[in-house]
Amino acid sequence: MLDKILYYYHNGSYAKCLECAQMYLEYDPKNALEYAMISSFKLGDFTNALHYARQIFNLYPTSFYGLMYVKALLSNRYFEDGVKLLQELLKRKDDLFDELSLELAYAYQSIGNLVEAEKLYQVALEKDLYNLDLWKSYAELYFKSNFTKALQAHEELCKFAQVMIEKLQNGELVEKNHIHSANLQDRLQKKTQENLTIVKINEYLNTQILPQKAYLLFKLLRLEESLNLFACLCEFNQNNAQFWQNYAKALELSSNYQGAYNAYQKALSLHSHATYQFDMAYLLMRMGESDNFEEGKRVYESRLFYAHNETFSPYHYNKTIQAFNKEGVQAFKDKTILVFCEQGFGDTIMYARCLEKLCQIASKVLFAPQSAMYEMFKNQIKEINKNSKAFLNLKVLKDFPKDFDYAMPICSLPLLCDIKLDEIPRLKTPLISLEKPSNIKKKIGIFWFTPNAAHSDLLRNVELEFLLNALKDLDCEIVSFQVENVGHFNLPDIVENRGEDLKNWEDTLNRLKDIDCVVSIDSAIAHLALALDIPTTVLLAPRFDWRWGKFENPKSYFWPKANLLTFSNEENTKEELQKWIKKQINV
Repeated sequence: MLDKILYYYHNGSYAKCLECAQMYLEYDPKNALEYAMISSFKLGDFTNALHYARQIFNLYPTSFYGLMYVKALLSNRYFEDGVKLLQELLKRKDDLFDELSLELAYAYQSIGNLVEAEKLYQVALEKDLYNLDLWKSYAELYFKSNFTKALQAHEELCKFAQVMIEKLQNGELVEKNHIHSANLQDRLQKKTQENLTIVKINEYLNTQILPQKAYLLFKLLRLEESLNLFACLCEFNQNNAQFWQNYAKALELSSNYQGAYNAYQKALSLHSHATYQFDMAYLLMRMGESDNFEEGKRVYESRLFYAHNETFSPYHYNKTIQAFNKEGVQAFKDKTILVFCEQGFGDTIMYARCLEKLCQIASKVLFAPQSAMYEMFKNQIKEINKNSKAFLNLKVLKDFPKDFDYAMPICSLPLLCDIKLDEIPRLKTPLISLEKPSNIKKKIGIFWFTPNAAHSDLLRNVELEFLLNALKDLDCEIVSFQVENVGHFNLPDIVENRGEDLKNWEDTLNRLKDIDCVVSIDSAIAHLALALDIPTTVLLAPRFDWRWGKFENPKSYFWPKANLLTFSNEENTKEELQKWIKKQINV
């Protein structure tokens, strides 16, 4: 049986090998467990790999079996257990010490202990300096958490690669080659292997390391450097879809919209990935031109590829999109349509104005907003219907109904209702404009932070200190609507803190009724204030979300009255903000 196990393993028939090993467990536990464990790894069956690795290590606690047990623990996300076992195994200081140390670096990286992982990578590199795979792991250590440190590591790697090339050119370094061939061409190749090695290093740099460096420069908003490097690397990455997506992002942020569109198209020609599609949709809708918007809203449907948990029912959505593709808007005429919300609160408020067009098409619209928004929309629609017919056939629901003809995500309404770009600002939002308050001392609502923006490509948050500094000389009351992380901010006594008492969006709407104007970052509170017709400044970073238009000329089709203020330097932005506020409060 052992011969059969070996035969299947060495011929790559890992499923057969595992089957035979399982049958052989009681006769030869050591060999059977070993091959059952390794075959499970080869098959990607980490649950079984852990099961067999644990057994064989308990029976034969060698460092090798310990290492395999650790790999199984890490593969099953038992990171803390894996770290503890590695620390015990390293105390043996045996022949696998270096391999165990490197595995510990991976484990530390997995649990976010990057400082300790970095130390171990540095020690490993001292022992294996010319291992480019090890260098790549080291360079990528901070890739998602600290772009500056990651960039420094990539630059360090690039410098070392150039040192390697120079040593190869000078004959100080020669690659070990093992050519077993009677072919004359293969033997002659040995003489030029040094140059081939230089070619391989350059290929490694141009296709793996430098594209990552260009991306890191983009993330750090060093756009000119990023674009120059991306441009130099195009010829080496013709078949790398990820490269073209990243290049497109950098081009978009530099306001080269056509170049970005071409790069997205290149990425999609190589791989029709949903991420590439909805990134391109954002670009098209950002451009604020009718033809681009029409293409963008269709491509934007690709977002639902990642929204299965938020999508009410993929079956019903697919039925809806198929009907639309066949008959267009006519498919929904005189039908009962369920509208569900698959994105954030801000998107729900923004796209809610599209409900008016759907109400004109369907006989009945069943609107199911997020639970935190249910009371607000229910009460607002009830009041609107007393004086208007625009939403008479709309019903706000707390739970999804059983009976309806089609289901639509709210962000798909521009497509499924055939809403043109210039039609959007003319549609009524199902939220009632607030009457202007008669405060003797004017009240300014502020909102400055959302955790959703912390790791985004685009900046959104501003410093509380900036807002307070900009408002301190104005004879106004300051009211905070900050909800997220409100405990982390030390609000001075001059700021009224309403955010900590807000339980839902009905609360928020009611607490906005005496506010004269709002100063907010790009957030749901800004969308609500604009829907209620409260004079609102949206503070934008120099690079902002697609909903606010082109970087060089911000404009919102959903909120034409929004005062969009791009944050330049602090003093100029403060001056512009104060000028706008004084105009609102008649100072």
